[in-house]
Amino acid sequence: MTTKQWIGIEEAAKKYQVSSRRINTWCKKQEITCSEIDHYLMLDEDSLLRCIERHTQLSLTEKELEKRKERLIKESEEEIFLLQSMKELTPVMRQIIKELAGMIQNDNRRRMFLFISLEGSFKEYCKQSCQNTYNMQDEYQRLIREIKNRTGILKTYKDEMIHLKAALRLYEMYYGKDCLYTMNTENQMTKEEKEAIALLNTPIENLGFEVRASRVLCEEGIQTLRDLLELTYKYGWNRLTKIRDLGSTTQNRIMKRLQELNILDDTDEDVSYLYKYLDK
Repeated sequence: MTTKQWIGIEEAAKKYQVSSRRINTWCKKQEITCSEIDHYLMLDEDSLLRCIERHTQLSLTEKELEKRKERLIKESEEEIFLLQSMKELTPVMRQIIKELAGMIQNDNRRRMFLFISLEGSFKEYCKQSCQNTYNMQDEYQRLIREIKNRTGILKTYKDEMIHLKAALRLYEMYYGKDCLYTMNTENQMTKEEKEAIALLNTPIENLGFEVRASRVLCEEGIQTLRDLLELTYKYGWNRLTKIRDLGSTTQNRIMKRLQELNILDDTDEDVSYLYKYLDK
């Protein structure tokens, strides 16, 4: 996928001998991809070049036109590869699905989207999450339509990525490229992240559950808090009632204990701030 090259409006005006006023007009007409950072306009250089070319009405020979076709086809190869690889659900597509899921604010919709898209089993999700098949099918199809129509979460994702890349380019212009890479991944981990990861790795028997509940969970292969939250993140908390010898009463006691530990939200018992750290 082609990476956008961002350029400031003043730099672009000087480089391509075009007035800032004219560039502003093109941006207002949405002829150029742009993003405003602290009242300073950043432009996608490729779209600027195409716009200049259109307005100067360059006359292309047949040979030049053929070269341009080849270049555009080459630039589109990666996009075509992504579309073709959707059937096989390659690692690249899995990552895209996870990033799209991160834009879904509703926990139930996010769990549904991740499980069905990655596991490919709609009936299994409805069975595991104790949900109505008809309602889930309708909800999933509505969510897919939003993505296909490039509205809602996909539009938000696209806009945020454009804004972020433009902001990074502006930062480079002011402070230099090397300043962006002075810290390694380990140092970038905040104190909150380290504490969250340590809590996720806590053994089940150390969380203060009833002895019977801890034993049943461990026998089911749920050895740590991470294992428990990964299960409930995928299927919801009702999944615990599917475990042998663990009924709704025990499930409620487990959830109440997690609320006492501030692991589950008091106002929304299905939500945990630790969900976002499960991939760490």
